[in-house]
Amino acid sequence: MEQGEIKLVRVAKTTMHEQTVLKNLLKMYCYEWSQYNKLAVNADGEFAFETHASDYWTKEGYHAYLIAVGENWAGFVLFDNAGFIVHKNYDYSMAEFFVLYPYRCSGVGSYVATSIFDSFAGGWEIGCHPKNEASVHFWERVINSYTAGAYEMIRSCPSYRYHDGTFGDVLSFKAG
Repeated sequence: MEQGEIKLVRVAKTTMHEQTVLKNLLKMYCYEWSQYNKLAVNADGEFAFETHASDYWTKEGYHAYLIAVGENWAGFVLFDNAGFIVHKNYDYSMAEFFVLYPYRCSGVGSYVATSIFDSFAGGWEIGCHPKNEASVHFWERVINSYTAGAYEMIRSCPSYRYHDGTFGDVLSFKAG
């Protein structure tokens, strides 16, 4: 797959179609993610996070991007300047990063992550659920390559506990 086929589309207050696409992809993400964090749906069949998704196109310092490969939606990226775990003086916290199965292991995720880091220079934190081994390996590989090994990894960080009680892993690094 050529990198030129990959596009990031910003989700904003005025982009109603993109908001709908993100909400639809978010349902798939939450379902997949529930195997790790054991979250259940509410009485309306929604995961709690779905009701807060609009923060990423309405709040200052919150960012939402859809990932497109050619003419197809392939995932999304949500990050902000509020969800810090360890380094409160950092600039960005990766909230959610999702690539649909047909695009995994194809370079799409790596390309998107490094594009985001290049566009938003500064201190970054990324939390990972250790049971989501694919995610942990992805982030370690991408960040190690991006920083040439200049990053910090805290395994089972006591400041980062998931809904299921598991302590998360936290990766910290400087981008740009």
